[in-house]
Amino acid sequence: MKYHKVKPYSYWWLKWLPILYAALFLTTIVLCGMTNKLILVGWLLIMVFAGIMFIAYVRHTGLYKAREISRLVQRHIDENELCQTETRGRKKIYTFYPKTEWGVDETTNTLHIRFRLTGNKINLRGLETNLADRLEKICLNIFEKRGYIEYVFEIQQENAFVISSSDDISGEYGQEEISLSPSFVWNYRKMPHFLICGSTGSGKTTFTRFLIISLLKRGVRVLYLDVKRDAEMECFCKGNIAITYAYKPEHIAEEVRNISDELQTRTIDIENMGKYQINKESDFEFNPVYVICDEIILMKLVLPDKLYKEIISRINAIIVSGRSKNIFAGLISQSGLAEYFGNSGIRGNIGLKIALGQMSQTEYGMIFGNEFSDIKNLRYGEIGSGLIMRNGIDSRPREYASPYIKSGVLD
Repeated sequence: MKYHKVKPYSYWWLKWLPILYAALFLTTIVLCGMTNKLILVGWLLIMVFAGIMFIAYVRHTGLYKAREISRLVQRHIDENELCQTETRGRKKIYTFYPKTEWGVDETTNTLHIRFRLTGNKINLRGLETNLADRLEKICLNIFEKRGYIEYVFEIQQENAFVISSSDDISGEYGQEEISLSPSFVWNYRKMPHFLICGSTGSGKTTFTRFLIISLLKRGVRVLYLDVKRDAEMECFCKGNIAITYAYKPEHIAEEVRNISDELQTRTIDIENMGKYQINKESDFEFNPVYVICDEIILMKLVLPDKLYKEIISRINAIIVSGRSKNIFAGLISQSGLAEYFGNSGIRGNIGLKIALGQMSQTEYGMIFGNEFSDIKNLRYGEIGSGLIMRNGIDSRPREYASPYIKSGVLD
């Protein structure tokens, strides 16, 4: 990726070049009409050729696009007083101008703007919101390295996957990565456990079914706890032998106890492997299991308090210690409030967090962290759209559009 430097009056000459060319061209035409000399006609043809070559060069290199981005960044630096100037007569002199560079990565659909941190009183951190407004783009990530801070923005709004048949959902046995969109990949082992929040009609159920099929194709066994007993989901789950579906309180409690016992058994197996110095892979070759708990809110309201606390306690144990045993948890909720899906320590261990639809600032703060409580989903009214954050990859929540699944495909 090539970086372009931003300086005061970047690409100023591009403004005057077409004017100069037009003036020379018109002068040549006038002289041709007055003198009718072949040499001027030849010069006119050369200028026409030069103009065509310049247009081709500009289109190929994106020179004017580069000027537009540089000028926007320069204007942002000036208007937000991120530089220092003084006036000498009628001329403005820059006594300090931050070393600024930008580059476009076409493969990842991202624009990168980085600033050299100089340690002076001008703060170059926390510019993401104002820069996003200035550029009319979404800030995806912020990276801070030694002496530099880099802001990453989305260039073009990403389109969702279109699923026309179950074959469009990729996956092979043993594979750990799941493509959630053209640019989002989730590794369910490296970023274990997931949380999906969203109000009714936001696309939670459809997206969850997409995730389940993706996990099944990778050889993951699924335990689905559905206290609301959604008819569509029940039919979907009971059509696959790799899914255990439970909706009755006693059945839910029994299945959670069974998986909790399996977690304990695998813990003992790992201890024995270490005792006998058995060299195994990091997952100890255990068959992966995903416990998906649908609608934590309703579970809290419907189940007896003692039973609910037991179930949540066991699921929390999976979230905290299940990764090395290849047992994972997925939580689905209409609300992002902490009272419905555990404390902040538990949420900190969830690798994939998705908020679909529109949620309150309090809920965004609970899901992604208080520093992101003012973030917004700008794709208003688009079912399946929301915000996503992957631990270890995203430094902040990003705009997301879940796969569009055509009617009847997953039935």
